[in-house]
Amino acid sequence: MRRIIILFKELPEFVWQSVLGSIRNNDSKIATFLRSKIYKTDCRLDINVIIKNRDNFKSGLNSVLYNSCYIMNTNGQFIIGNNSHLGAFCFVNVCYGKITIGNNVAIGPGTKIFAYSNHYRQGKNVTEEYITSNVSIGNNVFIGANCSILPGTRINDNIVIGAGSVVKGELDSNSIYAGSPSKKIKDSWFL
Repeated sequence: MRRIIILFKELPEFVWQSVLGSIRNNDSKIATFLRSKIYKTDCRLDINVIIKNRDNFKSGLNSVLYNSCYIMNTNGQFIIGNNSHLGAFCFVNVCYGKITIGNNVAIGPGTKIFAYSNHYRQGKNVTEEYITSNVSIGNNVFIGANCSILPGTRINDNIVIGAGSVVKGELDSNSIYAGSPSKKIKDSWFL
């Protein structure tokens, strides 16, 4: 009897998740419209996009999250600016902390951005240690496919980051970075 009561209490959430799942996986214009209303955003949400906490999600005009982006913002805040997008299959871990993406930012498919992560501390279990450190991405930034942006990173304005790079620390404006770990390979990329 107790199991039936527990299941009955979970029924509204089950129904809601079933409805949301059918809208999330539907490529029609109606489903696209409903996704923006459900998440209370003007951001265009492609199919299979998951935003864990719609109240901690803010977006600018003409922003887009493409196919299968996952924003894990249970307790943290995610902000994306005007004319910015995350390519397909991007993953954002901001369970705690804050990730801010400026205007006119293009982030390539498969990129991962972490404001919250497991952490190594000598003598402690890595599964019990965590780090929370905000991530800031400036304006007019291009981040190639399959990059990893680690906690505490600050990417200033007018930067290009090569595909597959692992980024940590502060990156100088008007530069090109690449590698694992990423290193500056050119200044004044726009000249």
